[in-house]
Amino acid sequence: MTKLIIVESPTKAKALQSYLTKDWVVLATKGHIKDLPPKDYGIDFENNFSPTYVWLKGKKTLFSSIQKASKSANLVFIASDPDREGEMIAEHISSELGKISGKIYRIRLHEISKKALNDAIKTPGTIDTHLVESQICRRLIDRIFGFEISPVLWKDLKISGLSAGRVQSAVLKWICERELEIRNFISENYVSLESVIINDAHQITLSYVLPDEDKRLDQSSANTILKKYGMSVPGKTPKGLHFELKKVEEKKYKILPPRPFSTASLQETAAKALGFSSSYTMKIAQSLYEGINVKGEMIGLITYMRSDSTQVSEQKSLRAREYLKQTRPDLDLGKDRRSKSKMHAQEAHEAITPTDPFRTPASLLKSLTEDEAALYQLIWERTLVSFLDSETGLERSYTFEEKAEFWNCRQKEGISLGFKKFHPKVELPKDPLSNLKLGSSVICDQILAAEKQTLPKERYTEGQIIAKMERTGIGRPSTYSQTLETLQKRKYVMEVKKKLGATALGEKVNGHLVASFSELIGESFTKEMEISLDVLASGKGEKLTLLKIFFEKIRLLKLNRIVTSQSNLDKKDAKSKVKVPTTTKTEMLTTLCPVCKEGRIRSKFSKTGKTIYFCSRYPHCDFVSYEPVKKE
Repeated sequence: MTKLIIVESPTKAKALQSYLTKDWVVLATKGHIKDLPPKDYGIDFENNFSPTYVWLKGKKTLFSSIQKASKSANLVFIASDPDREGEMIAEHISSELGKISGKIYRIRLHEISKKALNDAIKTPGTIDTHLVESQICRRLIDRIFGFEISPVLWKDLKISGLSAGRVQSAVLKWICERELEIRNFISENYVSLESVIINDAHQITLSYVLPDEDKRLDQSSANTILKKYGMSVPGKTPKGLHFELKKVEEKKYKILPPRPFSTASLQETAAKALGFSSSYTMKIAQSLYEGINVKGEMIGLITYMRSDSTQVSEQKSLRAREYLKQTRPDLDLGKDRRSKSKMHAQEAHEAITPTDPFRTPASLLKSLTEDEAALYQLIWERTLVSFLDSETGLERSYTFEEKAEFWNCRQKEGISLGFKKFHPKVELPKDPLSNLKLGSSVICDQILAAEKQTLPKERYTEGQIIAKMERTGIGRPSTYSQTLETLQKRKYVMEVKKKLGATALGEKVNGHLVASFSELIGESFTKEMEISLDVLASGKGEKLTLLKIFFEKIRLLKLNRIVTSQSNLDKKDAKSKVKVPTTTKTEMLTTLCPVCKEGRIRSKFSKTGKTIYFCSRYPHCDFVSYEPVKKE
C-alpha cells in the first residue's frame, strides 16, 4: 500500500517526492480546485448564506487522478499552504476524498525540507474548521460586495465591466485621495539659507534657524540677512566673519536592528533595493520557498513567504546565533526581541527567513538565477542582522549666532556600530565639532542661498501601499500584490516610474463609490471587518451573524441611494425651467484658464509620471502645462 501527499504546487510536489521512499506518492492540485461560480451569486440567502462551490475549469479531470491514487493509499496527507487559502483547499480536497478514503490527515509545512516533512508526518493534525469558516465568510463577504456594488457602477456610470471590491476599493480610495492632494496643492516659493563653517580643517554645513518656525524665508528677508554680514550675493563671506557657539544639546541615541521580513516589508524593501514589483517579489519568493535544485537536491531555501509575523522560531534563532558566532565573532549579538502581536495579524507562522543561515548566498550562486540570488541575499542578511546589537551613540545639536541670527546643525558621535558592523565598510560616525565649548568661535567661510519650491506629497509606490495595508490592517499577505494587480488590470490605476497614479476611470469609479458607499470603503470599516474575520478564525465570533450584518448594511445603503435619488428628482421637477449654471465639484477645486479666461484648469496623471494641467475647453483652447496654475 502506498502513502499519498497532496499539495498545490507541482514544484513543491517534486521537492517533497525527492525526500521520500518509493512507497510515497506526491501529487499537486495546481491551486484551488473549487470556487464560487463565476457568473452566478453562488449564495443561498434563504438557507443561512450557504455557499455553492463548483469545480474550477479543468480541475475535476485533474483531481480524478488524485482520487484514483487515494483509493490505493492507506494514508493521505494534505499539505496545502499553512494559511486560510491553504486550509480552504485542504477542506475541499478532504470533502471530495472523504467519500472514498479513510485516513486523511492535515500537515502544514512552514518550510520545504526533509526534516520539516518528517516532523510533520510524525505529528499530523486535522483541518482547522475555524480557519475554514473564516475563509468561507471572507469569500462570501467579498462576493456580496462585488455582486451588489458592481452593477450599481455599470448602471450609473454606463460602463459595463466595472468592478468594486471590499479591499480593492479601499486601496483605490487612498490612491485617488493622494491624486487630489497633488492636484489641489498650491506651491510656494521660498529661500533656503545655509552657511559653511570650518573647524579643524572640517567643513560643516549649518542651516539657518527661522525666527518663526511656521513661516518660510522669502527673498527679501534672505537679502537682509546677507547684508548684515556685508554680502550682496550668496557665496564667499568677507574675511573675519566668525560664528559663536551659543548652545549645545546632547542626547543618547539607540537604533534597533530591523526585524526579519514579513510579506509587506519584504515587498517594500525589494521594490526599493531591487526594483521588483510586489507580484514579481512574491513569484521569486515562492520559488525559493517551494524548492531550488542545489547540487541535485531539491531544497526549500526560505520559510513560507506569506506572513505578517516578524517572529523567529527558537530553533532558527539558535541556528542564526550559532552561524554569527562561528563566522563573525567580531559582531555583538543582541538580546532576544519578541514583537507585540498585532490585533489584526494572522500569526499562523513565523517571519520570512532562510531555512538554514549556513546556506550562504555565495554558496548558492550556481543554483540560483540573478533575481533569486538577489532576493535570497536580502532575506538572509535581514534575518542575521536582526539578531545583532543596536547601534548606539550621542547626538548633539549645535546652535551658533552672529549678529542676532542663528544657525544650527546636528552631529553624531558613535559609540557602537551594532548591527551596522555586519557590513565591513560602514564606519563609526564621528562628531567634527566635539572639541568646541560654549563661546567658541569658528570661521564662517560661505553663506549659500537656494531658491526652492514647496512640493506636494509624492504618489505612492507599490511598496508604500502594501506597507500601509499591513499597518492599517486592510487586506492580508496573500492579497496584497493581488489587490494592486487587479486595480491595474481594471485600468483604475497605472504605474509610471514606479509610482501609482489614479486614471480618469479610477477617479470616476472612486468618486461614485465615495458618494454612495463611503462607509463601506472607509479605512475603519475595512479594518474592523478584517479584525472580525480574524476573531472568527480564532474560534470566536459567529459567521452567520457577521454575514447578516454586512448584507443588511449593503442593502440599506442601496435603499438610501434610491430614496435620495428619487428625492433629488422630485426637487428638480419642482424647480423652475429656467436653466441655472452649475459648478461641478471638480470645477470648484480648480481655477480659471489663464489663456482663454473661460475654461477651468483640469489635470490628469500622464504616462510620463507627471501631472498635466490643461483647459476644460480643449480643443477650443490649447492651454497645457506641467506647472500648476496659481488660483486667482
